[in-house]
Amino acid sequence: MTLWDDSPALDLSLKANKHPGRPVSPVDKEKTAEVNQSQKQVSDSNLDELIQRSQQGQLEAFEGLYNLYKNKVYGLAYSLTRNQQTAEDLTQDIFIKIFSAIQEVNQPDYFPAWVYRLSLNTCYSYLRRQRTLDEKLSLLTPAEESQNGRDFDSQPGDLARAIQEALCYLPEKLRMVFVLHEVEGLTHEEIAGLLNCQAGTSKSQLFKARLKLRKILRKKNLLGGKSHEMP
Repeated sequence: MTLWDDSPALDLSLKANKHPGRPVSPVDKEKTAEVNQSQKQVSDSNLDELIQRSQQGQLEAFEGLYNLYKNKVYGLAYSLTRNQQTAEDLTQDIFIKIFSAIQEVNQPDYFPAWVYRLSLNTCYSYLRRQRTLDEKLSLLTPAEESQNGRDFDSQPGDLARAIQEALCYLPEKLRMVFVLHEVEGLTHEEIAGLLNCQAGTSKSQLFKARLKLRKILRKKNLLGGKSHEMP
């Protein structure tokens, strides 16, 4: 399984942008490119060494692992939660779990996949808890207010930003499949392995997610003609 590809199918995670409402500047892009290159060099040269030294209790080695994966973990968390503070909190929780379980890593080649699955499971658990809370709060909130209480910052023609905002309206499972396929670039077979479902279920949920997103974007007058159709 190839995880965290440098060229995902559709980059909606704003990994380089700490302020989602602000466009990514050329400086941000340059810094992100430098970080990605640095991470690639670390990954290619001494990932095994960093893991071994971390298992020996060397904090500077674990800091190296943190620097190697923090943007990827945060990007996944933000893609799934659509909230900067929540993504930062989840990222911290995930690295605490990684640090606590680092002694269990005995096959460094599988470390990236292990970090990915741990990150996904942590985010998934958060979303389940949040869904339960939202269901309880919805009983206290008028239906019309809950449907119309959120405004879009996007403008017509800014499809990528509009999709990011529309993702907040998707049910948890549909959002999960959409992010894993379109943002993370995973195949339906890979998604099925991560979510313990059939590949056909993943395809069906992606289809439903796209339909719902189109409906939301058209309702908000943010989906233009054929040139702006979603993938």
